[in-house]
Amino acid sequence: MSQFSYLSDKITKAGFHPTPFKHILIEDFLLPEHLDAVLSDPQVHFEEVGSTPELTRRLHTEGYRIQDFPGCTSDIDEYLWHHKNDSFPTGRKGTPIESYGITYRLHRHDTPFTQELVDYMNGENFKKTLEEKFEITKKNRIITAIQKNLSHYEISPHPDIREKALTYLLNINKDSSVDELPIHTHLLKFKEEWEFIKEHWKTDFSQNTTWVPWEWCESVVNTNRNNSIVIFKPSVDTLHAVKMKYDHTRIQRTQLYGNLMGLENITSPGNYRDLIELRRQREEE
Repeated sequence: MSQFSYLSDKITKAGFHPTPFKHILIEDFLLPEHLDAVLSDPQVHFEEVGSTPELTRRLHTEGYRIQDFPGCTSDIDEYLWHHKNDSFPTGRKGTPIESYGITYRLHRHDTPFTQELVDYMNGENFKKTLEEKFEITKKNRIITAIQKNLSHYEISPHPDIREKALTYLLNINKDSSVDELPIHTHLLKFKEEWEFIKEHWKTDFSQNTTWVPWEWCESVVNTNRNNSIVIFKPSVDTLHAVKMKYDHTRIQRTQLYGNLMGLENITSPGNYRDLIELRRQREEE
């Protein structure tokens, strides 16, 4: 039996929170000694660096690679130029995303303990626990990895694409002082005038779900506690978002991020501008 089997037990025993949508939120997910072991891993957290270019070089040396994410660039020179000039374009990739960040994912583990933890959270036992808890029956593959989001990373409110069968985020930040920084994922709900979007997404499968503007939503939960994990099954109401501007040379937003990814592909992307047009049509009826 794995030393991390208790993580599956915690998920099995956890109750669901109904607001703003059905989810699990477990605090103190890792045992204190396990959290300490992760946080002391020199690949997960290292000493303060003097500049953003130095940070990106250090991340690359430690085994991190740039991850292509919405609202992010995968071009490090482009990111460094915008960061140096404090000039960040909006509307990335035809979305209402207002910022321009970069995400790194750890691809090489030098510390056996952290490797074992990530392997467990990518394993069949953990996957089966998640499937049973959230009643997931469609075929999927599990992906769990350590990620760092640098300053100006943002994903505006979205429910997650239909291909995702499950999403989970475990905060493994350097210390509890990070709890107060504006770098955490918010769980949101639509404002009343935009509630119709949920029904539209529920009945119209011609396009995927998409990102929507912040002003269409209200934040209900801030998942800011260190060593807490939030888990949810993406649906039409599972809005979540993050937008950050902070000093990443001192500390970086760090998570164990994971998904159960469905095996089918939905090729037609959604566009929030179509939702604006849909509202206009509804108002004219």
